[in-house]
Amino acid sequence: MKRWPVFSFLGWMVLPTMALAASYAPVADFSRVGSNPQCRLTTMHESFLNNWTPGANFFQVPAYPNAILTSAMASGKAQVHGRSYQTLPSAVLLSSDPPEAVVEFYQGKLGSGWHRAEDLDMVYLYRAPQPFASGEALTKQLMTMPGSLPHIAIDGEVAPCDQLLVPGARTRITIVSPPR
Repeated sequence: MKRWPVFSFLGWMVLPTMALAASYAPVADFSRVGSNPQCRLTTMHESFLNNWTPGANFFQVPAYPNAILTSAMASGKAQVHGRSYQTLPSAVLLSSDPPEAVVEFYQGKLGSGWHRAEDLDMVYLYRAPQPFASGEALTKQLMTMPGSLPHIAIDGEVAPCDQLLVPGARTRITIVSPPR
């Protein structure tokens, strides 16, 4: 009696589920954006996820409940249009909840040493010994010294391709960790 076809069928059904269960969050289905030429940049994120999907506890902050992982990068180098860039461990999630609910969730989950700032129509939750004087000062730090502060950027501006990727998406959540 042959048993391996049953094993193959079970492996085909169970192994992908096990892999997704170990992921930081459920991974987006890119099939709705793949055929849309205006979403070429969005489809590039699928290749990022194929190269690296963060584990469930990688960022040491929980993924927002029911959010969908749409992009992730490990620490390293990336080649984009022939130029080399330093990448930071990061994840981008989309949620159908409003930004205020996302901010409230994270403020309730994060421990001491996390501060809040607002700038460029985004809310930043960041970990630092002292809070920055303003959101503008925080943004300047994040831009001039990328990866120096772990932070969560919560943005209510969701692009049309994001809506195709995750129907009903209202909030983009970007989680950045210092390089490991």
